[in-house]
Amino acid sequence: MSGRAPARTAAAQQAETMRARQAMVQRLEEQGVLSDSLLRQALLEVPREVPREVLLPRTYVRRDAGYPEPVVLELLDGAHPEDREEWLELIYSGASVLAQRNGEALEEQVRGRVKGGRISSAASVVSMTVQMLQGLGLRPGLSYLELGGGPGYSAAVAARVLGAGQVTAVECDVEMVSAAGRRLAGLGLEVDVVAGEGLDGHLERAPYERIAFTFSVPYLPVKVVEQLAEDGLMLAHLTAGSPSWPGLVTVRKNGSRLQAWVCGSRLGHVPVHGHSWVSLHRHRHRVGTEAGRHRAGPFASPPEEARGFWLAVAHLVPGLVRDFSAERLTLIAPREDSWAVVGPDGDVEEVGSRPLWDEVCEAYARWCRAGRPEKYRLEVASDGRQYITAGAGTDELTWELPTPAGSNDEVRGRASE
Repeated sequence: MSGRAPARTAAAQQAETMRARQAMVQRLEEQGVLSDSLLRQALLEVPREVPREVLLPRTYVRRDAGYPEPVVLELLDGAHPEDREEWLELIYSGASVLAQRNGEALEEQVRGRVKGGRISSAASVVSMTVQMLQGLGLRPGLSYLELGGGPGYSAAVAARVLGAGQVTAVECDVEMVSAAGRRLAGLGLEVDVVAGEGLDGHLERAPYERIAFTFSVPYLPVKVVEQLAEDGLMLAHLTAGSPSWPGLVTVRKNGSRLQAWVCGSRLGHVPVHGHSWVSLHRHRHRVGTEAGRHRAGPFASPPEEARGFWLAVAHLVPGLVRDFSAERLTLIAPREDSWAVVGPDGDVEEVGSRPLWDEVCEAYARWCRAGRPEKYRLEVASDGRQYITAGAGTDELTWELPTPAGSNDEVRGRASE
């Protein structure tokens, strides 16, 4: 009898895991995120599904209230009976999963609580991963380059669709490269996981018919564009330093002609290493507790769904972040210790020296003159400088992206639709 108990326990755990996986896929379908049958097979259908529990055997979870310093984290171990239920719920919740702290060796992680440090790698929100892979139109036999591979879940799903030897994943953290490569191989997946800088791509296996970034970029990485095959497709999230209003960059290469455009996106990946998001956490609790200046604004707030406008705000009103948990539109500029709270009728309360709502209104006027664009051209000039543009003539709405370090003049000319 004693020999049967572990087998029953393993079977029960397997059934529990399958139920969690099925619930995750069902949510994605109900939300309208997942529609591709090949991706669904990779996410769910035995024996070809990608088990998140293998790639994410341990994960961190926050244990502090609010945002004190230092942050309190707890490492959950899926193999530990006391952790398993919470760990399983977390990795199949669809949320981002915190996989690594301070670049540690993953096989040396110790279960329990820690203070401080930084999360150095995470698995992205599943809906964002699915949307990115679905947007690439993956089909068996295509070659695919993924930049910022992390724990390897996105690369694993892609490999299930594309086939053996078709996926290359570039990751800058050597500990993550080692762990992800080993775990992917254990699943029988032939994924080439290599250490390198994501903004450089991986020239050795170029060209690639599909390329995706799992981190946000401040500009179009031209070195990677050069590695895109003719008629290839590349997707990346664009960041201006705020987590609130990312953009989705789509690049197609038709012969020598480059086509690139940007649309506002609801979600975006974390920034590439060396860049960071502006944070509202030190100011959130102060909003509503400090007296401000009241005045009537010229218009009520545009809806959140006007993503073309909010994308422009992210770039034209730099250093701004939105508190989406607030009942009213709340915009904070942490570096200037300023914020604005806007009511549904356009009444405004402002605190601090920076006239945030005036800047937002000016961006709105420019956006309206340009025809309220939801889609922008991304243009690369002959000197390597990059611009986002919509409209034409005196009503053109445009802004410059940061100049890429060591920009490559071989990728030049106007990119258009």
